[in-house]
Amino acid sequence: MTIATAFFDRLGSGDVSGALDLTTPDFTWTVAGKPGQFALAGVYNRDSYLEMLARVARFLPTGPRVDITSVTVDSHREVIEAHVTAVSASGAQYDNALVYVFDLQGDKIKAAREYLDTIHASEIFVE
Repeated sequence: MTIATAFFDRLGSGDVSGALDLTTPDFTWTVAGKPGQFALAGVYNRDSYLEMLARVARFLPTGPRVDITSVTVDSHREVIEAHVTAVSASGAQYDNALVYVFDLQGDKIKAAREYLDTIHASEIFVE
């Protein structure tokens, strides 16, 4: 298991605190897209990342299913390809391919960048 896959395992089991234990104090999470055009787009620090997860939970009340399809690892970076599915609060089907790039500092995650189909996601994540 890699640091990034352990992060997803902990998130998936509801252990958000445990997932954040795998990050540095100055951890950031970036969601691709233009703020104002996609509700979740932007850069989040540890505190605002928790707020973003709460927003995702409102949009996807039963949670997303993240199926990791590929993991690439080197000494400073891990890249995960995933297929994410869910049912939105309005009953719409969410089905998206994502790429996550994790920058590592030692055995911790310093930064993560999330790349996704923002057009499809903006149909689901509507405020």
